[in-house]
Amino acid sequence: MLTILIRTVIVYVILLCIMRLMGKRQLGELEISELVTTLLLSEIASLPIENQSIPLVYAIIPLVTILTFEVTLSIILVKCPRLKNLASARPSVLIRHGILDQKELRRIRISLDELISEVRQSGLSSLDEVDYAILEQNGKISIIPKKSAQPPTAKDMHLAPAENGIVHTMVADGKINRYNLQLLQLGNGWVDECLQAQGWGLEEVFFLGIDDSGKLYWIKKGAEE
Repeated sequence: MLTILIRTVIVYVILLCIMRLMGKRQLGELEISELVTTLLLSEIASLPIENQSIPLVYAIIPLVTILTFEVTLSIILVKCPRLKNLASARPSVLIRHGILDQKELRRIRISLDELISEVRQSGLSSLDEVDYAILEQNGKISIIPKKSAQPPTAKDMHLAPAENGIVHTMVADGKINRYNLQLLQLGNGWVDECLQAQGWGLEEVFFLGIDDSGKLYWIKKGAEE
């Protein structure tokens, strides 16, 4: 039992490191080559756990080999886009300028019901509102609505709102985010200065954020937002 436990922990740590090195992608965003690699990794990793007679190194060597091959292949595909089309499918245009390509739908074996479902999930009510629908390399369908189906933007209304950017978390549940402090090039005393101006202690702060314009966002512990 102890041997199985130790092997499981070792294989888990190795797989965790491999997946980190392969990059951050969700399962639904994996390309064909990445999905095949993931399936192989899971199958090989399970062998020394299921069968204790198999030396652990017999799993580690194939895992490292697959990782090396996958990383090398990814670098090659980035530098040679033409080769990328051999390893993964090209994006398929299902709707172009509002016209449905029935032949392309049949070729990639996507039913009309599936396409309509994707259109609804994008917030549109019918195919008539779609300008472009593209099946991407990761298997997801991008829906681009017609101008008439898009909500008006500030540009359409001739407005010029301030660009506040994103809100960066500086304090979360009483803990200072040192990474964001360094990212925004703020000194270590910046949080103390903000707390002093607000009249709060660090332990009272549930959330402190700052956007790119310099606006602060505060939430006090125990307070309803």
